[in-house]
Amino acid sequence: MASNNLTKENLHQFLNAFIEQNKLTTEKVARAIDCPKSSVERVLSGQTLPSNELLKQCAIMMEIGYPKYKKLNNAEKEKISESIGSVGGGVLGFGAISSAVSASGVVGLAGGAAITSGLAGLGAIVGGGMAAGIAVAAALPIAGIALGYGMIKGIKLLIRNHKHSKKEIDSNWETNTVLKAKE
Repeated sequence: MASNNLTKENLHQFLNAFIEQNKLTTEKVARAIDCPKSSVERVLSGQTLPSNELLKQCAIMMEIGYPKYKKLNNAEKEKISESIGSVGGGVLGFGAISSAVSASGVVGLAGGAAITSGLAGLGAIVGGGMAAGIAVAAALPIAGIALGYGMIKGIKLLIRNHKHSKKEIDSNWETNTVLKAKE
């Protein structure tokens, strides 16, 4: 096993060290990733192996740091995850993770270029350019209020709390494979 690769078999070691160094809890990590706390606990203890998605999300969090990662929304996490691509044989190189994070532009590393690109992307939704993107960006908060922002947040909180308290194995985040002890 090369030390510059993150695998399903060694994620628990890297993640345990990351949690300890950053004075985090499994609860905080699970909430940031948006997966059940019990899944993170089982992976950390070696009871199960992480899914490819959990491997990617943990790699992104360890690359950019917990404070930046917890501020990402699900769309931004998905964009970085897609940039990483498929996990070949359950192995991720740290170089590939760094490249994907930088290329995605979602964590504030690209500055003005990322903002311009984002506004142009929003404008493309309505068939315009960056100027239309500014209008779309300005209209989004108003639309959110009109849709009952508070009610939506309350429902999401209830669902998230239920999801985080799940005890059974969730195949989105872990596999029922037990980590084998080295002989």
